[in-house]
Amino acid sequence: MTSQWKAEETGSRERALELRAEARRLESLAARAQAEAYAALSQACARRAQALKAVVLADQSVARLGGSEYERTWALHDGQRAEIHVELMEREASIHATQARRAEAEAGRAEAEAQVSSQKAHLSPIEGLASPPPGAQGA
Repeated sequence: MTSQWKAEETGSRERALELRAEARRLESLAARAQAEAYAALSQACARRAQALKAVVLADQSVARLGGSEYERTWALHDGQRAEIHVELMEREASIHATQARRAEAEAGRAEAEAQVSSQKAHLSPIEGLASPPPGAQGA
């Protein structure tokens, strides 16, 4: 009975490791989708910043060449607001680009963990040599 129990235990371990590998692959796919979304947001923010720069230039022209004092003053203030939004959009684009890189790195890590789990599923367990996960000691 002991050998049958060990065979069942090994089969259960293999299934568990394969399920973990599949879950990590799904995590990797989701992280890559997240990276693509962040990259798209970054590009959209950069395009908006470019468009706002055009608004700033147009407002500067109207402020210099506008007909009435009201029109020139309004254009001057609108241009100042647009300049602030340019800075915000450029910062937001940078943040989203950083988030895209982080998500891509997480996707790579998840895929590597999936490969390790899949490989472990096909190897015999080495008893007594397992070390605890990082941070588990000293708690």
